[in-house]
Amino acid sequence: MKFALEQLKALSLNPARPLIISDADEVILHFTSLLSEFLLTKGMYVTFTSYSLEGNIKYRESDEAVDNKLLKELIEDYFENNVDNQPVVEGAKEHLGNLSEFCDIIILTNIPHVFADRRREKLAQLGINYPMISSSGPKGPILKAIQKRTAEKLVFIDDISHHHTSVAEYVPETLRIQYIANQELSNIEKKATHSHHRCDEWCDIESVVREYIK
Repeated sequence: MKFALEQLKALSLNPARPLIISDADEVILHFTSLLSEFLLTKGMYVTFTSYSLEGNIKYRESDEAVDNKLLKELIEDYFENNVDNQPVVEGAKEHLGNLSEFCDIIILTNIPHVFADRRREKLAQLGINYPMISSSGPKGPILKAIQKRTAEKLVFIDDISHHHTSVAEYVPETLRIQYIANQELSNIEKKATHSHHRCDEWCDIESVVREYIK
């Protein structure tokens, strides 16, 4: 949280413009498809019976779940090898660009800070060149800090339910949109209880935001 706040202080925001705070993985960048390929090189596979990596990454030979301590190392290894290669989600660049005409945009991504600059460079290469904050843990507290920097409406976009719950707790007036780019994951995850909208495509997200801030 402390490092995320330091990044926030360095950002220049227009307090008179609505502000969109969007996640990256499975919202702007594909995560799961490359993860599956990466795990095969480790003799592992992922099968989603729930919307979580814990318990769903298993050894191919035994079908036993990977220990949670190893899971953290695996994710860091995944980013080390793939943070520069994650493909952009269809429609993300176009619709964020449309929304940026009348909104400020921050990308708030839970990623180990050591990989943050590489992710910034990747996003810039894709033409998604908005301020980015690397963080960890629930996103409500950092949204509360962001809220103090603007007098305008906030929009939060994320795939993970507990982040919507956190934001609802800390900044309840925020418009909360759930979006899951990966179709397999989207099919197994119910709408987040504390999201206002569950969108299936980026064009739907743009429509919801336009209606909210008009």
